[in-house]
Amino acid sequence: MASVENVYSVSNLNEYVSLLLQNDVRLKSLRVQGELSGFKRHSSGHLYFSLKDKNALIRCVMFKSSAATLRFAPSDGMRVVLSGSVSLFVKDGQYQFYAKGMQPLGEGELYKQFLELRDRLGREGLFDRKRPIPFLPRCVGVVTSETGAALHDIRSVISRRFPTMRLLLAPAQVQGAGAAQTIIDGIALLNTVDEVDVIIVGRGGGSYEDLSCFNDEALARAIFASEKPIVSAVGHEVDFTIADFAADLRAATPSAAAERCVPELEALEYTLSERQKSMTSAVCRAMESARQRIKLLSSDSVLSKPSAMLDIKRERLNSAVRLLEQKAGENITAAYLRLEGLEQRLHALDPLAVLKRGYAIVSKADGEYVYSAEEISCGSRLTIRFDDGTVEAIADKK
Repeated sequence: MASVENVYSVSNLNEYVSLLLQNDVRLKSLRVQGELSGFKRHSSGHLYFSLKDKNALIRCVMFKSSAATLRFAPSDGMRVVLSGSVSLFVKDGQYQFYAKGMQPLGEGELYKQFLELRDRLGREGLFDRKRPIPFLPRCVGVVTSETGAALHDIRSVISRRFPTMRLLLAPAQVQGAGAAQTIIDGIALLNTVDEVDVIIVGRGGGSYEDLSCFNDEALARAIFASEKPIVSAVGHEVDFTIADFAADLRAATPSAAAERCVPELEALEYTLSERQKSMTSAVCRAMESARQRIKLLSSDSVLSKPSAMLDIKRERLNSAVRLLEQKAGENITAAYLRLEGLEQRLHALDPLAVLKRGYAIVSKADGEYVYSAEEISCGSRLTIRFDDGTVEAIADKK
């Protein structure tokens, strides 16, 4: 049995390890580079984040006094060089880097890969299709972890908004190696269920690397190929994942996704009730209007005595005929009067009518009329026309 003297308490062990780290000269002042992840700015002004590369990660903290000296805004995916020291926080035994300075090196490799994939898929058109989300789905499909907070939040919101709404879960791994393929399998499975009208894909919040499976190209293509509209709910307010771009709708949180997919039953019932009242009122008004119109029509003499309407029409026709005959007679009389006037004017202009008053018409042998004595020479043969006949003559003296 081990001696009590050789047994350390947890506090003593953590203090001993902390002293070892503090006494290592190389760890008191060093510079380390990597990619920022899980960056958070606390209300106190302290900065909490992780620094990582492809193979490892270290937790970091930068206190308010040092953070105030920064001349840029750190964010996830940015490559930086930290200066500071390494120590152990005794209370929880966590090894971490205490940063006193930070200099940017540009975007991290992982973030560059994310941007390249986003741009490439965008050029292919994988982000262009945005189908409408059904207003009242028959069943909501969910692809997430069956033990995660996301499923709990979605269930809570849906049960509160629409207690009878059906929910179908396709369990998936939402973090770590192979997670993207399980999400793809869940989407494929829910697409085989006819009653599922919309699918929520997501998880609760997490650091940049926790959400990395949602930046998978194969997952983006599976979302685009889905026959059911998909709502992405990866649980992060600011940053986007590739899945967010490919989905038909992006929700900031799983709870928000549930609210977008399911209406409030109570609000629907209230709306239906109000519309039923409005329709009932409209029908009653229409019936009363019809009743009044029927009453008005029934008191009309034309409907009560159909022959009266015929008498009215017959009288109107007779009046029209009389008026037409009157107008026709007046027009004919006026036409006769105009004709008589024209006849009188024509008669007055008739040259033969002048002969009745003692005048005569003289013409040459060739039939041309003589208008002046200058036109006649001695010996000319002339024809003189009187009202009652003609006389042939020869001019013997001029």
